[in-house]
Amino acid sequence: MKITTETLPERQVKLQIEIEDDQHAKAMEQAYKRLAPRVQIPGFRAGKAPRALIEKQIGHHRLLDEAMDILIPEAYKEAIAENDINPVAQPSVELVSHEPLVFTATIPLQPVIDLGDYHELRLPRERQSVTDEQVDESMQELRRRYGTIEPVDRAAQKGDVIRGDIRAAVDDKPIFEQEEIEYRLTDEALASLPGLADAIVGMSKGESKDATHDVDAEFEDPRLAGKTVSHHIVVGDVKEEKLAEENDEFAKQVGESFESVQALRDYLRETLQKNLDDTELRTYEALVVDALLARATIEFPQVLLDHEIEHLLEDQANLDPRDQRAQELYLERLGKSEEEVRETVRPEAELKLRRSLVLSHFAEAENISVSDEEVQDELFRITKDAGEQGMAILRLFDTDEGRATLRRSQLTRKTLTRLVELASGEAASETQVEATREVAPAAEEKPAPKPRRTVPRRTDE
Repeated sequence: MKITTETLPERQVKLQIEIEDDQHAKAMEQAYKRLAPRVQIPGFRAGKAPRALIEKQIGHHRLLDEAMDILIPEAYKEAIAENDINPVAQPSVELVSHEPLVFTATIPLQPVIDLGDYHELRLPRERQSVTDEQVDESMQELRRRYGTIEPVDRAAQKGDVIRGDIRAAVDDKPIFEQEEIEYRLTDEALASLPGLADAIVGMSKGESKDATHDVDAEFEDPRLAGKTVSHHIVVGDVKEEKLAEENDEFAKQVGESFESVQALRDYLRETLQKNLDDTELRTYEALVVDALLARATIEFPQVLLDHEIEHLLEDQANLDPRDQRAQELYLERLGKSEEEVRETVRPEAELKLRRSLVLSHFAEAENISVSDEEVQDELFRITKDAGEQGMAILRLFDTDEGRATLRRSQLTRKTLTRLVELASGEAASETQVEATREVAPAAEEKPAPKPRRTVPRRTDE
């Protein structure tokens, strides 16, 4: 077997492989033995007809194709072993000639990543504390939740709860119509119908009103942007919200563990601070990963990006990749070709791929790994935390595939924790470790890309 090698851009290598005549002859004989039992020749039992008759019946090219099915995979495997090539996906194979049998295999190689002097990576980290105003807002929401709504005999004010009929139209075309609808009279609650809240303020029970409002040209709903919306309003009831009184009895009503308002406020502050810390940490993680990416050099084969695009499209459309008809219908709804859709997600897919590659390489450089004991501990933790659903979760994750998923998730968590520690100059706290339990799988191992056809057929059959 003769092999010539050509290095191509984007982490690819092209092998031209020529099969020796004796190998080809053996493969042709194997092909004959495979095909003979499938061919019926009068006067011969199945598989017993001479090769010349079989070949005349099915054509010489059919034997050649069958021989290629035998030879090409074997020759390819031998060639990459001989040249110490580690493919990242299946090759793209092209036939050069049948006799002698010569073919090329373009092979995507493993990515090459240089992180540069990542130990010098430093990024300022800003911590924030929950304000008294934020605690007040959270307490206000609780008081609203435990409060009451009572009818009042007065004109409507912002914050009231209104029951009645609403009709809205633009250019005499109805865009909203609802009778006996109940809603809170705030700009936020009625944001989709601009001008409506202001029109209702001052109206009393039993009143009706027609009002118009000129909508800003930049309004997000194109049906209303730059146009005049007409409202017809009938107020059935005006109700006032009465917040629960903020005292120790209210605190106990919220939870038996809260003996006083101060205990409840302390809990709210602690919860808000944890949420704020979690949000800050995830924001900082993303900034640090991008900072690491900015100083890295990465070279990868196109097939990895193609694979990332496919996964992104499948996730966005929530489609089964095996359901070709569903994919066609999805493209029809979008009004775009498959290539157009792929191009729209290409930048996002490439960024995800680069982040994943650089983070995975960082984990390797820092010798970060996850032991079987850590996987078992994590399985125990999530099962315990799940309460009554624990056994169902145990059945889901206590498999080879489930444990592999847990291992990848833990690897991501540990990698991000180490990267944050390095970039911020801080030792990872228990809060940081806990906050990274639900991170995006940036450092997960990539599934193997879908294989391409490795043995082409003749086009002259």
